[in-house]
Amino acid sequence: MIEIAASTAVVYQRIIIDIAMYFGLFVIVAMALNFQYGNAGVPNMGCAVSASIGGYTVSAIITRIIYYVGTNANIGMKPYATDFDWNYNNQFNTYLMNDYIAEHALFGMSMFLFSIALGFLMGWLMGYVISLPAIRLRATYLIITLITMADAAQILGRNVVWISGGTLGMWVPNVFKWYPGDRTIIMAVATMLIGIICYFILRTMLNSPYGRLMRGVRENDLTVQSVGKDVTAIRRNVLMFASGITAVVGVLIGYYYSYVIQSNFIRATWTYWPWLMLMIGGAGNNAGTFIGCALIIAMRRIIIVYKWSLEQYIWYPIVIFESQLLATLLLVVMIFRPDGLIPEKLLRIPGIDYKRLVHEEAEVDWRIERTDPSERGGLLSRIKGGGKKKEEAE
Repeated sequence: MIEIAASTAVVYQRIIIDIAMYFGLFVIVAMALNFQYGNAGVPNMGCAVSASIGGYTVSAIITRIIYYVGTNANIGMKPYATDFDWNYNNQFNTYLMNDYIAEHALFGMSMFLFSIALGFLMGWLMGYVISLPAIRLRATYLIITLITMADAAQILGRNVVWISGGTLGMWVPNVFKWYPGDRTIIMAVATMLIGIICYFILRTMLNSPYGRLMRGVRENDLTVQSVGKDVTAIRRNVLMFASGITAVVGVLIGYYYSYVIQSNFIRATWTYWPWLMLMIGGAGNNAGTFIGCALIIAMRRIIIVYKWSLEQYIWYPIVIFESQLLATLLLVVMIFRPDGLIPEKLLRIPGIDYKRLVHEEAEVDWRIERTDPSERGGLLSRIKGGGKKKEEAE
């Protein structure tokens, strides 16, 4: 009986850690997507590109740096220069470096922080690259171009061995091997902390004058361009910054799995699910993003955990049921709450009295259009005369 209770406690602990980890990951992606589409009107359907760049940064750059340190430390590393050695000696070399990191906690933490910074930089550069051919396009063509680039990123990861091991994937060293407990706990905590930091950064930017400029581009880019602002540069900067934040998620995924393969960054997971969270929660505000993300993550993880019980009542694969259920939820929200569960609120700038700004007095009889054409001249003269009398009285 005690063993059953302990096993049940472990299961629920894993569920909580799993939900916390995936909530932290997807809320970062959803906030970055809200930053682009909800506030600047840039429909980025290529979030999977940025996420994969973060994962490839861990597998192709950070892992090589860690191996290089191990080679200089003379711990018996096997060759990893060629594609063959890189693939088939990867597991052994990673095992050796995990033992090395377990004894050098500072090295493990420094590589983790360095990979976060490098992943953001690589995502920022990739945002610039994908913006060159796409940012001047209108919404429909921009969406098609970014979807195509997401597929191109997967093709590269699948066929170029030195990036992420090709179709076999590759193990990456555990930078938290020095931690004596369950590393997934510290990974979940680190992911939630990074999510909080991203929230405050994005919130500060959206409440700044640049954030109001972004909303102006979203509402009417021609008006913003007419006052001398470079609309293309604004969209490019937004896409680059959000791509850097999304790439950080790819770094965290690589360390959470301790394994990187191109199939971890498919378009459905890292593009369509964040869009679903954004549409359900409500675009243009972070509160809606949090609600939509929490709702979708909870539903998905519960379905995955209890899929064996649900299969008794469903005559087709549970994977299809998951997609159908969430698609139905999206349709219901779009029909009954097209602005999401939490619609965007009007922008309020501190220090401005909006009631006084929009208050206007005018003594005009709007029934003038309904009067006889011969009487309009006299009616207009009475309106003008009333205005002059009011000015003289003042």
